[in-house]
Amino acid sequence: MTTAKSTARTDAKTRQILKAARTILARRGYAGTTVSLVAAEAGVSRGLLHYYFKNKEDMLARVIDENMAASVILVEDLLARSRNATEIADRLVEALQQLFKIDPDFFSLFFEAEAAARQSPALEAQLQTLYGNFRRAVQKGLQAAIDRGDIAPPIPATGLSAILTSIIDGLGLQLITETDLVDDRQIWDAAHKSVCLLLGEKV
Repeated sequence: MTTAKSTARTDAKTRQILKAARTILARRGYAGTTVSLVAAEAGVSRGLLHYYFKNKEDMLARVIDENMAASVILVEDLLARSRNATEIADRLVEALQQLFKIDPDFFSLFFEAEAAARQSPALEAQLQTLYGNFRRAVQKGLQAAIDRGDIAPPIPATGLSAILTSIIDGLGLQLITETDLVDDRQIWDAAHKSVCLLLGEKV
């Protein structure tokens, strides 16, 4: 019989292993990650790790799932609280800046997953679903803002959501490739103005 205490222990152990998996995946990449390395980082045996996860693909899938779930919550809240294009741009840029400071491996892990998905139909299908969920969350939030009269973009929310998602992903790739740009104010100013323009506000 499962008790609340045993469930809490299982959840804690899962988080412990996932934290270690994030560290090793970010440090060594998917190709360089092994179950042994993750187990050592987590301070657990290989046997115990396999009790919670089938293999490193399973761990990567869980890490990406959690990252994307957090992203959906963040963008839903961001769009719901903003009342004009400037506020959306302000909060989006601030969220991205904080992400690079607090969790610099966030985007790296997504790109590792994209590379690994080429060899895994299951992971590829998962990424397609997760990215679709994120884009639809952006689209829904933008459409709500349009319906409220908060923004008046020159293109429909469907296309706009795909473009904004592409900007986020593209900026993520650019900044993990050229890390010195993270502190470049001009980059963030350009991102802010680009979002404002896309949302129909003159800058």
